Amino acid sequence: MVQHNYIRFLFFNKEKSKRAIARELGVHRNTVTRAIANPEPKYNLTVKQSKPVNGPFAEKIKLMIQDNKEKGAKDRLTKTRMYELLHDEGYAGSYSAFTYQVRQIEEELQLSSKEAFIKLLPQKGTLQVDFGEMIVLNQGRKHKVHAFCAKLCFSKGEFIQIYPSQKTEYFLEGLMATFAFFGHVPRKIIFDNLKPAVKKVLTGTERELQESFLKFQSFYCFEAEFCGPGKGNEKGLVENLVKYTRNNYFLPHPNFTDFDSFNAELTRRCQQRLAKGVFEGQSWSKLLMEEDFLPFTEFYDCARIKEATVNTYQLIHVERNRYSVPTQYVGKKVQVRLYPFKVVVTYKENVIAEHTRLFGRDNELLNPYHYLTLLRQKARAYDQAKLIHDWKLPQIYETYHRRIQAHRQSKAKGTREFIDILRLTEEHGVPAIAKVLKELDDKNQYSYAEVLSLLRYQRDCTTGTLRLAKDELAKYHLEHFTSTRPNLKSYDELAGGAR
Repeated sequence: MVQHNYIRFLFFNKEKSKRAIARELGVHRNTVTRAIANPEPKYNLTVKQSKPVNGPFAEKIKLMIQDNKEKGAKDRLTKTRMYELLHDEGYAGSYSAFTYQVRQIEEELQLSSKEAFIKLLPQKGTLQVDFGEMIVLNQGRKHKVHAFCAKLCFSKGEFIQIYPSQKTEYFLEGLMATFAFFGHVPRKIIFDNLKPAVKKVLTGTERELQESFLKFQSFYCFEAEFCGPGKGNEKGLVENLVKYTRNNYFLPHPNFTDFDSFNAELTRRCQQRLAKGVFEGQSWSKLLMEEDFLPFTEFYDCARIKEATVNTYQLIHVERNRYSVPTQYVGKKVQVRLYPFKVVVTYKENVIAEHTRLFGRDNELLNPYHYLTLLRQKARAYDQAKLIHDWKLPQIYETYHRRIQAHRQSKAKGTREFIDILRLTEEHGVPAIAKVLKELDDKNQYSYAEVLSLLRYQRDCTTGTLRLAKDELAKYHLEHFTSTRPNLKSYDELAGGAR
C-alpha cells in the first residue's frame, strides 16, 4: 500500500515519467501503470481459482435455486433445508461454503433474495383480517383452535376470538363480532384469499367470491380487498397480530374449557389493549374516534344452511354428527342452520329443534322431550331406551317410577303415567319435579294427578302475607290518616249475657 501510494505521489505530484519511477523504485513498468490507473490497490486473479468442494455440485445447486424460485412462497425450501438435501447426496462442504455458492448463483441469475417494500400511510376506516392456528390444552391434551384476528390500520385497535375451524359461519361470526366490538363497520377490509370468501383466484386482483360472502358484504356495504397469492406482507399488521396472539395468549399453552368463556377473556384483553395502547404519542382509543367508519345497526344471520332428512330414529346427520328432532318429522326433509355454537332445525320456516353444536365426529345429541310421545306409545322400550340412560335423572325419578308401576299393578300403565310426569319437567324443570316427587313419596302418593295437584297448589297458594316495603307505604301518605279506637264494651256485655 505504501509503494502504491508513493508511485501515485511521484507521478501526479512530482510529475515524473513512468520509466523514471520504475527505475527509481526498481519495479516493473506495468506495476507503475496499474498504480496510476487505480486509486486503491486491487488484486486481480489471472488464473481462475479451483473449487474442489462446490465445483462438482455447482450445477445441482443452480437447478435447486431455479426450481425453488418457481414455487409458491409456502412451498419454497429454506437454505438450511437445501443444504441438508445436498448433504444427503454427498456434498462435503460447510454450510457457509454452500451459502456463498448460493449467493454467487443468485447474483449470476439476477435473483434477489429479498423483496423491497414501499412505506404506506395507514388509511382511516381500514381493517386487516386473518386466521391463525393456536394450541390449547383440554384435560391435559393438546387441541388445535383457530384464532380470528382483526386489526385497524389507522388506530391500531385489535380484536381476537377463537373458533373450532375456519368455516364460513365462523368467518362471518368473527367479522360481525369485530363490528360489534368497535361499534362500527370499516369501509374497507383487507383479506387473505380465504376459502369462506374466495371461490376462485382469477388474474391480477380479480376474484370469484363465495355467494355467502357476497350476501354478507352486501348487508354491511364494506369494500373487500384481497392480497395477492402468497403475499401475506400486504396485510402485515394482522400478520404481526397473529404472532403477538400466539406469543402472548397461547404460550405456554393455556387450559381450555369452552369457547364462550375463553372468548370473553380475549375480549377483555382486547379492551385493555385498546385503553392502554399508544401509537406515535397518541392513544389507540383517541385515534379510534378519528376513524372513518360505516354505521353498525344490526346483526347478520351468519348461519350456514344445509338440508337433511330425518331418519327413523328421529335423527338428522350433519357433518358426521347426529341431532334429534320430534317424532312427527320422521321421513321429512328439514333445513339445518349451522351457527358457530348452535344448530337450529326448521321445517317450513318453523323452528322444530335447537341443539348445542357438536364438534368432532360420530357424536349424537338426543333431546329426551323429542321422544316422550313415541316412548309413551312403546312403553316396554323405556328401560332400554338410550335417551333415558343418557338423561341422568336424580334417583327419586327411578324410585317413583317403580312405585307408580306397583301402585297401578301394571308396568306398562305405570310407565305411561310416569312419562306424563316427565313431560312436566320441560316446563317446571327437573329439580322442581324431583322435589315434588320426594314430597309425594314421603306421603305414599303415586300418580300423575297427585303431582299435578301439588304443582298447582304450590303455584296458586301462598302462606302468609308479606309486609309492604317502607317506600311503598310512603306513596299512600298514611301519616295524614287518623282513626278512633272503637268501644268494644257492648261486645263484652253480649258475650257475658250469653254465658
